Amino acid sequence: MTTTPRREPRAWLSVAGIVVIALNMRASLAASSPLLPDIRDDLGLSASVASLLTTLPLLCFGVLATAAVAAGLHLGSERVLLLAMVGVAAGSALRAVPAALWLLLGTVVIGAAITAGNVLVPVVVKQYFPRDASVVTGLYTAALVGGAALTSGISAPLAHDTALGWQGVLLVMGVPALLAALVWAPQLRRRHLPPTVGAVRVLRDKITWALAAFMGMQSLMFFATLTWLPTLLHDAGVSVAKAGIALAVFNLVGVGSSLVVPSLVSRRPSQVPAVLALCVTWAVAYAGLYVAPSLYLVWSVVSGVAQGAGISLALTLIVLRARTPEVARSLSGTVQGIGYLMAATGPLVVGALRDVTGGWTAPFVALGLAVAVMAATSPWSAGARQVG
Repeated sequence: MTTTPRREPRAWLSVAGIVVIALNMRASLAASSPLLPDIRDDLGLSASVASLLTTLPLLCFGVLATAAVAAGLHLGSERVLLLAMVGVAAGSALRAVPAALWLLLGTVVIGAAITAGNVLVPVVVKQYFPRDASVVTGLYTAALVGGAALTSGISAPLAHDTALGWQGVLLVMGVPALLAALVWAPQLRRRHLPPTVGAVRVLRDKITWALAAFMGMQSLMFFATLTWLPTLLHDAGVSVAKAGIALAVFNLVGVGSSLVVPSLVSRRPSQVPAVLALCVTWAVAYAGLYVAPSLYLVWSVVSGVAQGAGISLALTLIVLRARTPEVARSLSGTVQGIGYLMAATGPLVVGALRDVTGGWTAPFVALGLAVAVMAATSPWSAGARQVG
């Protein structure tokens, strides 16, 4: 008796699945940033506690990255990514409950779910599309940034101009995640990767630590800006609505840079010039926001270019530095685990420094140090040598 071999999903369906998952991996977090003033007023949260809406997911990204690798090994990357989208929907439902405890608990659930996507999507890209990894990475990161751009732009108008309120907006964020799970479901027919290279092995390579520093610093700057840009502009006299537009521009502009950067940098053996150019772009954006906040739309564009280029470059570097898909799984989990633990300090430190000093000088100094670390580690994170 013969059995019919499993048919692998078509390539276009795999790309579509990756894209719709990516659309949901920042959307829920970005949606809450423009709503922070409303959430703080309704629940009586301090700036430091409010920053936990961003810090808690980042802690999940760091602490649970190794668990995501293990889950991918035992269940398969495809099943874990499907469960991740269900988790985003469940967390969104919890965040709609108008109580601080449920809001934070739902945020943790979303953070845990997104961790799986952070770690396993680069592995899936390396496995499914070894020859077109840069193109698919560009599409993935563009969708990642685009989802954040969309939700950050519409969340405040939806909350203020409809009957949804901030609770309803956070609840609605779970619907696209359920749709993404349906689109991704055909990938469950795929075969699993063989056992991964151990994390201990990759940790012995200094490239891993440099990649972790790059991932950590670019994520720190993105999430700190995502969390506090509306508050910074509000302190400078900009209305809540206009601050929300600035945040939408910050996210939307990143779609373009995240789409083109992977293909551009993959053509060269070394990506050091690209990392240094990114550092300069972030430095210009922060200097502009500090010195001339009235030109906030200009600085939103500049920082948007930087954040889109940053995440796409970080994911591309993981794929390029990994010699095989097996190494990519371990490298992705290790780099993102360490990196996001670093990044988790960003929103919290910026919020705490603002609370303590009553101004924005100290927060900008801290962000400048992050730029410096990213530049200093570039010879190792973006050099030509591979891990494995």
